[in-house]
Amino acid sequence: MLRKHTKLAALFVGTLIGCTACSIDAPSENTGGAGAAPQPSAGMPNSGGTGVGGSPVSSGGMTPSGGMVSMGGGGASGGTGGGSAGSTMGGHGGAAPMAGAGGTGGAVTGAVNPSAGCSKATARPANGKVSVANEEIIDFPTSYDGTKPMPFLVALHACGNPNTQWEGLLKGSVFETNYVRLLPNTTDSGQCWNSYSANIARILKQYDDVLANYCVDTNHVFGVGHSSGAQMLVNILSHKADAQHLNFKGVSPVAADPYNVALPMPVLYIDGKNDNQRSADSAKNAVARFRTANMCADTSKPYTPVMGCKSKQDQSQVDPGCIIYDNCTVPTIWCSHNDPDYSNTEHGVPCFGITSMSDFFKTL
Repeated sequence: MLRKHTKLAALFVGTLIGCTACSIDAPSENTGGAGAAPQPSAGMPNSGGTGVGGSPVSSGGMTPSGGMVSMGGGGASGGTGGGSAGSTMGGHGGAAPMAGAGGTGGAVTGAVNPSAGCSKATARPANGKVSVANEEIIDFPTSYDGTKPMPFLVALHACGNPNTQWEGLLKGSVFETNYVRLLPNTTDSGQCWNSYSANIARILKQYDDVLANYCVDTNHVFGVGHSSGAQMLVNILSHKADAQHLNFKGVSPVAADPYNVALPMPVLYIDGKNDNQRSADSAKNAVARFRTANMCADTSKPYTPVMGCKSKQDQSQVDPGCIIYDNCTVPTIWCSHNDPDYSNTEHGVPCFGITSMSDFFKTL
């Protein structure tokens, strides 16, 4: 079912971009069931259903999952643990720490797999950018030299926004300084990701071109998206062959809608608790699809590594409202926040969003 809505302005990190339309294009068959409301657990294993109820509880200073790993830099990860220097990031299922090779520039950890393009040693493009009008932008960190594999981010813009949206959102972040970033553009009406077949063909071609011609780390490819772009991202995960082609290490959709997730996928799912551009059950049903794919229990714990922040819109205090589900095969985190950003809709990328994404990806 396609539902369109119009918003006049969107406030992003480092830039202001107007949003003239934001599309909701979730499939009608994915309505999902409302299960038990997530509650903090005492760490006891429980069998999980597919339903999720209610909004996540706020952190309240409690410890994350039983698999929490304290990281002080270096190149280690605890199963899915790890984290930035001097921080603690929650693992899952209590996995024991395992040694890993250091990631590029400290942005990620674990073994690196150079793309075919690394053999070409292609220099950093002029101004650090390759841009094809109405098709794509590829942004390169200043440290890119064509021989050292960099983590790779695919970022899908919201409806009514140009693909430069994510350039503004990522400005000054770890993504800008340490990742090669592919920003595809849709040519669908209203800049909305409506035609899956046309859009996935474009994305896969652009992805393959980056791997063939530039030096990226194919073991550390991540996906993010906002609104209609988040829906496209989750829709990709519902198509197993396409998801395997892109080989995401983890994803972070912001304000998507439910699609069946075809394979286990580490996820930091972000939505506004009172997002008025989505149906009341949209977030919990979207998270339920990830929980099913990731074989999570019904129970959860507060996830405290994501810190509160001040809204860029009105400087109000934002509660990330994050939980991590128990006994998942891969980390499954849901942050249901109260940031009024995006013209008081709670539909935007919240003030903690970009930092939490890069921190989460570093744990994988």
